Amino acid sequence: MQNRKASARLSSIPNRVRRAAALVIVVVCAVLATALPAPGPQESRIRRFDIKAEQYAYDPPRIVVNRGDEVRIRLASADVVHGFFMEGHGLEAFIYPGRLLFNLRRAPSQPGYVPVEEMVFRADRCGKYRYRCSVTCGTLHPFMQGELVVEPNYPYRAGMGTAAGILLAAFFLMFSAGGAPAPKKAWRVDLVRAVPGLAWLLGRRWFQFAFVLPGLGLLVLFVIAGFWGSPIGNRNIIITFVWILWWFLLISLLLPFGARIWCMACPFPFFGEWFQRKRLIGVRADARTMWKGFKKWPGRLSNIWLQNLSFLGLCTISAVLVTRPVATAAVLVALAGAATVLAFVYRHRTFCNYLCPVSGFLSLYAMTAVVEVRPRETDICRSCRDRSCAVGGKRGWGCPWALNPARLRRNNYCGMCMECIKACPNANMTVNLRPFCADVEIKSADEAWKALIMVAVALVYSVTLLGSWGTVKSWANISEVGDWRGFLIYAGIIWCGSLAILPGIWALACALGRRLAGPGAVSTGTLFRRYAYLLVPLGLAAWTAFSVPLIMVNWSYIQATASDPLGWGWNLLGMGRVEWKPVFAEYMVYVQIPLLLIGLVYSLKRGYAIAFSLWKDARKAFLSLIPSALVCTVVVMTFLTLFAG
Repeated sequence: MQNRKASARLSSIPNRVRRAAALVIVVVCAVLATALPAPGPQESRIRRFDIKAEQYAYDPPRIVVNRGDEVRIRLASADVVHGFFMEGHGLEAFIYPGRLLFNLRRAPSQPGYVPVEEMVFRADRCGKYRYRCSVTCGTLHPFMQGELVVEPNYPYRAGMGTAAGILLAAFFLMFSAGGAPAPKKAWRVDLVRAVPGLAWLLGRRWFQFAFVLPGLGLLVLFVIAGFWGSPIGNRNIIITFVWILWWFLLISLLLPFGARIWCMACPFPFFGEWFQRKRLIGVRADARTMWKGFKKWPGRLSNIWLQNLSFLGLCTISAVLVTRPVATAAVLVALAGAATVLAFVYRHRTFCNYLCPVSGFLSLYAMTAVVEVRPRETDICRSCRDRSCAVGGKRGWGCPWALNPARLRRNNYCGMCMECIKACPNANMTVNLRPFCADVEIKSADEAWKALIMVAVALVYSVTLLGSWGTVKSWANISEVGDWRGFLIYAGIIWCGSLAILPGIWALACALGRRLAGPGAVSTGTLFRRYAYLLVPLGLAAWTAFSVPLIMVNWSYIQATASDPLGWGWNLLGMGRVEWKPVFAEYMVYVQIPLLLIGLVYSLKRGYAIAFSLWKDARKAFLSLIPSALVCTVVVMTFLTLFAG
């Protein structure tokens, strides 16, 4: 009763005051976290470390010093020639096996290397800095790194304090709401009408083909490079462009700003769709019968469970894929072949809808995108008897994704091919600009599990590829190390963590939320599914934060392979011999931390709206969300620890 009275009193406070109070909570928590005393002695000391480099880790993998300490490091190699690049300190070294001396330079003041027994520097910058191998030493060379932590680690402390403050502020806003948030009409901007020339461009039959054709050319180049180019990953364009550049652009730009626009340009379904349509660009007169004779995909498999499993399968061998050009080439050929063969038998884009391992997470994170394909006026669609957008007509093919575009309410399964815009006889289909995370409903268990899988795999990848633990890298690197016992442990962590452990934690949180809320019509299963959306903006932020180091650290490799795509010594663009150098890598935590915190803000904000859509009673809505919000905050804090702690 007292809680309800307190909530009622708070709900009478104007919204702008409540929001200002929430901001104060966040700031106070961040300040308190940074003001805590640093552990250990505070006086400056001389710290000595012996670091041994070995494929693909440094020993020790992590060294911790205090600001002002004089750090003295001796380097040695246990196997091959390694490099040593200390972020933020301008230290670069070559380490030779069997030698006491190593070659050192202090960039940019010292252009040449000098042999030394020990490197000496003062740790005068707080935070976390990585020391990386700067000499190609094997397959996992780009991921060989260690960590220097200079206490007090202010960026990490501020991030953790802000995350806790965001959670407390969200609880304050929900507790003081007193009821469901006032409904607001979501804004939309009709881009087809607002952008000059866009209507004409989207109406051209060649529009999609203009994107697919370059993709086909790149696919052929990648396959040639994979099978016949250099076997060293960072010298082969298939690795640097697919797993670094394409992945970064896809997860950081194309998805949040273009929804599934990659599916419009993807070359995999090209040959199968060509076979089904019997046309490259134009439309046949009998477009409505283009799928006559093709089978329907089995109804019991019409979900994304197979995509979830195929994605986990690729993740299990990811260390091989991101380092072995021939493995990546084989996978690309297999995916393109599967898409083509299935199109010979089944109608629509069956492979894309139900089997493609990329399509599953595209469908999930497309919900966050700031663009959408939708009808302008639903009344026009209701009265339309032509239905060309769905089944095809004189000006366009039927939806290749087996959707009825007139009834689109979510981005999940719209491939952004723009066929419905061309086919609509009433010019009623358009592309809208909209708020971030406008779609909030997860409708089925396979979609909920996908959200959990993506977060679990992002955690595993952050440990394996961005972490300093050589043992985990050895477990994942089965093709070179051959440690089958370790690989089975690694595979078990991926599969059990994605399908059992994290879903189990989420289920317990939802069960606890239902118990806290008390009797009601909302089941634990419904909470599990609907609250899984909290992991969508959070997961997208985590994957973007994971991708930032890939592009900042490996940009030199992208430049080099653009000039020498097969690693044969070419220099087509004058960048084939560019020296490896990270791009402001010491500042990447200042990108990663805000990304994760923004993801948490949107997670809790959308969770707040979902809770009130499930429960009419404000108190029940608030209590039911508490455990899931706590799990999301712990997940963000875990990523903060991996990236900045």
